[in-house]
Amino acid sequence: MFLAKLDHTISLALYTMTRARGLHTVAVVFARWVFWVLLIAIGAFVYLNQEPLFVAELIKVMTLSIAFGFIGNLWLGKIFVRKRPFITHKLHSLIPTHWLGASFPSDHAMLSFAIAAPLSVVDSVTGLWALIVAGLIALSRVSVGVHYISDVLIGSAVGVIATLLAVFFVTF
Repeated sequence: MFLAKLDHTISLALYTMTRARGLHTVAVVFARWVFWVLLIAIGAFVYLNQEPLFVAELIKVMTLSIAFGFIGNLWLGKIFVRKRPFITHKLHSLIPTHWLGASFPSDHAMLSFAIAAPLSVVDSVTGLWALIVAGLIALSRVSVGVHYISDVLIGSAVGVIATLLAVFFVTF
């Protein structure tokens, strides 16, 4: 019960801060569009790297990471069904919500980390930047009122664990 209250308190504080400080435009951009920018940037990184073996291995790891991540999220989502904060707390979501399903775990956070984490394995500097952007995407989903903090933390963890599994399967 304590963790649920803490989860709600932190999530609502982020949402309130975003609305009160005029950060909602930044949060909306990160929540809706920056994932695609991250994906394009990673695509450019892969394209600019001319080592075919490197590119092939990275694409294998990313593909498996995304697949394992979706399996993990589907499994967790079936076990822990949770309504989104804008429904539970009657908040005004800062992004369109007509196509959103359950809240837990966050698919955006999982996907962001499932495509960013493999980069950190092959290029620590580029990977660190990608992980920072993935973290900002995850936090923005809380800030716009469509996820609780635990949704994005678990979604992020699923993305990282999926990457570790993918690296294991590709290298062994």
